Amino acid sequence: MGKFRVSKMKFMIRQTARNMVRHGKKSTLHILIGMLTVLILDVYVENMDSTEKRLAELPKVFAVTARISTLNGSQREGMTIREDRMMGVRKSAYVKDPVFTVRLKFGFGAFTVEEYKENLNHYGMGMNAPEGVSGMKREEIAWLDGVDESVLATARKVCLLDAALMEERGLHPGDEVTLTLFYYRYAIEGSEVFIEPLVTDIYKIVGSMQIDNYEGYWVAPEVILPLDYVREAYHSQGIEFFADSGFFAVKDPFQLNALKAQMYDEIGFLPVITRARPRTDGNALTIMDEAFIRSAETLSGNLALLQGMMPFLTVIIIFIGYLCSYLSLQSRREEYTLMRSLGTGRARSFFLLFGEAALVEAAACLLGSLAAAVFLKPSVRALALSGTMFFLAFLTGAAMAVLALQRLSVMEMLGKKD
Repeated sequence: MGKFRVSKMKFMIRQTARNMVRHGKKSTLHILIGMLTVLILDVYVENMDSTEKRLAELPKVFAVTARISTLNGSQREGMTIREDRMMGVRKSAYVKDPVFTVRLKFGFGAFTVEEYKENLNHYGMGMNAPEGVSGMKREEIAWLDGVDESVLATARKVCLLDAALMEERGLHPGDEVTLTLFYYRYAIEGSEVFIEPLVTDIYKIVGSMQIDNYEGYWVAPEVILPLDYVREAYHSQGIEFFADSGFFAVKDPFQLNALKAQMYDEIGFLPVITRARPRTDGNALTIMDEAFIRSAETLSGNLALLQGMMPFLTVIIIFIGYLCSYLSLQSRREEYTLMRSLGTGRARSFFLLFGEAALVEAAACLLGSLAAAVFLKPSVRALALSGTMFFLAFLTGAAMAVLALQRLSVMEMLGKKD
C-alpha cells in the first residue's frame, strides 16, 4: 500500500513537471509576475523592519533626561531638595544614573566655629557620581589603584582632592587627611545663605582631580566626598539633609507615562511654573522629552500605517494569484475535461493543477528572494516573511481558481465540444 502511494506521488510530480514544460511561456510569465511581487514585498517588509528597528533604537538617539529646579525654573543649583524626594528618585525603577550633589565648605585640620575665618578657606561637594561637577571629565580624575568612581556611591570616609591643592599641601593619593566640614543652609525665600559646622573627620585620599573647564555657577570644588557619607554626617548631627542639585536619565523612555506618574503623583514633584515666586525649594522637575516624543510619534504612526497595509497587501496578492491562475486555466478547459472524462477524480485533478501552480510559485519565490538578496540586501527576517507571505497568499488565490474550474460541469463542457 505504501509503495503504491509513493509511485502515485511520483507520477503526479512527473505529470506536473511535464505540464509546466508544455506550458512553458505561461509558467515563465507566472514566475516573472511572482518575482516582481516578491521584490515589492521585500521592499515593504524591509521598510517595516527598518521602522521597527529605528523605533527600538530611538532611546539611544534621543536620550531623555530630567532636571530638578526651583518652582519657577530659575535655579538648578544651590537649592534645597528634600531627602525623601532625592531617595524616591534614586530608588525609582524608571530612573538610571541619578546624580545628586550637596555643597560644602572645608578647612584642613580640626578647628572650632570661632576659628573658621582663618581655616574655612576651601570649597567642596558631596556627590554620588563624577557628573555632579559640571564640566568635569572622568579622565580628569586620577584614581588610586583599585579604586574607581563607584566609591562615590558608597558612604566610605574617602575623598578626592584638587591636584594643585594636594601639591601645595604635600599630600599624595593614599594619604589620610583631617578635614573640618561646614554645610550651607539656605533661607527658604530670598538669597540669604548661612554656613554651619557639620563634622570633623579623617579621610583617605583616593584620587586627585584637575578641572580644566568648570561650568558650574559656584566655585569649582577642591574636595569631593561620597554623597551618602555626607548624608549620614547630617543625620549623626541631627541636621535635616537637603541635596543641592539633582538630575537623572530615563531608563526606558517608552515608559514615560509611568515615570511621570511616579515623579509627580507619588514623589511629589511639580511642573515648572515660571511665574512662581523665587524660593530655594528644589521641588520642580523638568523632563526633556520633546524630541523623543515627537520622533516616537512619527515612527509609531509610520509603523502602524505599514502594519495596517499588510491585510490589504495579502488580499491583493491572493487576487493576483487567482487572476493569473484563472486566466491560465481558461485555455486548459479542454485538457481538464479530457482528464476528468478519462476517470481522473476531482481530488487528483485538483492536486495536479494546484501542484503545478505550487512549483511555479516556489520557483518565483526562490528567484525573487535571490534577486532581492543581491540587489536590495534585506534582512533574513524580511526575506523569510516576504517569501512566506507571497507563497501562502499566491497559492490561496491559485487554489480558488482551480476550485472555480472544478465547479464547471464536465458533461456540459463535453456537449459544447461536440
